[in-house]
Amino acid sequence: MSHLGWIDAPRASLAQWDELTRFAARVRREGLTHVVVCGMGGSSLAPQVLAASFGAASLTALDSTDPAAVLAIERAGIGHTVFVISSKSGTTVETLAFYHYFAARARPEQFVAITEPGTALETLARERGFRGVFPHPVDVGGRYAALTVVGMLPAALIGVDGRALLERAQAVHRDRAGAMGARLAAAAQAGRDKLVLRPPPRVARLADWIEQLVAESTGKNGRGVVPVVDDPVSERRPDAEVFAEFSSDPLDLGAEFLQWQYATRELCERLGVDAFDQPDVEEAKRLARAELAGGDAGPAGAQHAAPLPTVTPEVLRRSARPGDYLAILAYLPPTADVTAKLQAVRAAWGRALGCATTLGFGPRYLHSTGQLHKGGPNTGLFLVLTVDDAADAAVPELGITFGRLKRAQARGDIRALLARGRRVAHVHLRRVEDVSRLVAEVSAPSR
Repeated sequence: MSHLGWIDAPRASLAQWDELTRFAARVRREGLTHVVVCGMGGSSLAPQVLAASFGAASLTALDSTDPAAVLAIERAGIGHTVFVISSKSGTTVETLAFYHYFAARARPEQFVAITEPGTALETLARERGFRGVFPHPVDVGGRYAALTVVGMLPAALIGVDGRALLERAQAVHRDRAGAMGARLAAAAQAGRDKLVLRPPPRVARLADWIEQLVAESTGKNGRGVVPVVDDPVSERRPDAEVFAEFSSDPLDLGAEFLQWQYATRELCERLGVDAFDQPDVEEAKRLARAELAGGDAGPAGAQHAAPLPTVTPEVLRRSARPGDYLAILAYLPPTADVTAKLQAVRAAWGRALGCATTLGFGPRYLHSTGQLHKGGPNTGLFLVLTVDDAADAAVPELGITFGRLKRAQARGDIRALLARGRRVAHVHLRRVEDVSRLVAEVSAPSR
């Protein structure tokens, strides 16, 4: 199967744009004024970037199985919400769990599906009377799908001038974008394989989308580039390549998406890896399924499950080598307050170790940087954080809770990392507030 449909996506989406805007107008006329995009990886990140950059508070992307994140959507009120259920394969467990939860609380006409033709999700959508089903192009991988219906339907729903955005994307120069990829490859091959992304504040979240594109495309066969987003440490490191050449105009996001796709393809060719596969992603999913099948289903499952052979944070810290990076993998509520606390942990550990740091919320990062963690170079120090859930929520029809699913995903990924000889520490917290003690721990002298 060709994976190059993204090259033609601006033209194809321009041809579809009137259909998308008519659909969006009907939705708004019927009082559905809020949008919740339920998806993972590329299915959620492009809509998030567009909403944040255009200041569209009417769109929320749900890509966390943390019960607090799901319950927050419900508590905000869903009577005037249209749910975009987006999954290329139609089998993404998180996305289906979101659908089943909200289907028990909303009307069928509040749901729209984006999926490949012939998937189980398409069948489900038609059987249950979704408002619409939009085909995901079969020749476009999820992380390359920003300029397809995956990004453009949410854009239409929040009133973005998609026509201007797509027309600007058509003006991208392939050769210039390829030269950018060649530059990044040369930097990586010279030892500057930590790509520090610094877009202007208005389009700051573009870095999240680039992170998943570059990490999942390059991180395999022991090679890869480590994107660094929202770096809390300003000091320049010898293994860092800083990139700050971005347009601040949100209408240039289409051009940015396409330029980075061309650049990433060139980067991967020069690194000698396939830009379009993700061979190490399935292992964590398989192990999470095994945890669900055999793990403790109770609310204290995280405490009663057999401990995994991880190291302590202190041992992890002492194992650091030049050229390493620290990845904080947080199975915590993805709120602004928690993010700020984790940024403080990043800063403290980054300064103490003198290395680059990254932050990923689980299970979101499994569809983003997870491939790099397991398939890329063995330079990662992985600090996995889990927490007791203040409240949980059952998933109708699946026989699980979101809390149990999240715990299974955390343990499954830890097992996958350990199986690849990665250095992993796991800290389980009683309360989210306790994450701040990790700042003091890394600041204390080693024993």
